[in-house]
Amino acid sequence: MIFRKEVINLLITDNYIKFALVDERSLAVRKIGEVKLKNGIIVQGKIMDETLLIKILGTIFRKYKLKTPFVKLMVPDQNLIIKKMRVPKYLKGEDLKKYLRLELEESLQSLPFKDPIIDVIDYQVFNDEDDKDIIIFTTSKEIMVSYLKVIQKHRKNVIDSYLSPLMTRKLYLYSKRLRNNDQRFTMFTQIRENTHILTVFDNEIPILSLRDTFEVDDYDEDFYIEQILDVLERICHFFQYQFTKNKEQVEKIVIYTDIRFNKDLQSLIKEKIDIEVEFIGDLPFKTSISTFDLMRYYLPISMSL
Repeated sequence: MIFRKEVINLLITDNYIKFALVDERSLAVRKIGEVKLKNGIIVQGKIMDETLLIKILGTIFRKYKLKTPFVKLMVPDQNLIIKKMRVPKYLKGEDLKKYLRLELEESLQSLPFKDPIIDVIDYQVFNDEDDKDIIIFTTSKEIMVSYLKVIQKHRKNVIDSYLSPLMTRKLYLYSKRLRNNDQRFTMFTQIRENTHILTVFDNEIPILSLRDTFEVDDYDEDFYIEQILDVLERICHFFQYQFTKNKEQVEKIVIYTDIRFNKDLQSLIKEKIDIEVEFIGDLPFKTSISTFDLMRYYLPISMSL
């Protein structure tokens, strides 16, 4: 892995842009910032007002004096699909990707976008069968190109892109000083202001990922926590009784959130679901920025870990 002196890590959602300027040689966080977006600029991860988004990014780069040309980008979660599929064992490489495109086009599992970017990893290979289970990662090529275009307008280059479920796990490993975790079926969960992203990993492989999005008009912590408890319980139930046919269950829940709760959310989850729960927090980054402020930017920072 090549570490550049400074990189701008961008997390762009329908509602806001967050950035972290990181010196990757020392893993020092130099600057952080957030700009709220008006409704309609980005909808479901798709850029609707390219001109305005270009202006907003330009303002951010100038205001915070982000001069480095290197940018890392988080893939929009709305357009990311992580899915387990069973395919013929003999298929590999480009032949496998061609097969997947055809299968997704012709089946009820068709993608919500055309010309997908597809990546694949093997999950389970069965010695006595002709098929194998794979994990497919796919997103929209058209949408990704649109983000590259608006960033390149400012003479900056996207040198890498990342998936937020994988970054949540990476934050946890970094917090524990681990290269890997040996616990199967851990659910890494992001709790954002209007989105929950829940991904069950079998060790390092994400095997089930679901996103729960909702609108928050008048924020009420008690009601919001009820929604969190409900979605965690539903996904744990779905994983055990439908996804694994009652063969496995979620063994641990790891949560990252950029929201400060007054109530003890960890205790409430344990009481409701009776599963070990752990929160990611207070990571030892080199910075002069307060921990309270920095925690809200762990996801963009994670792209430099």
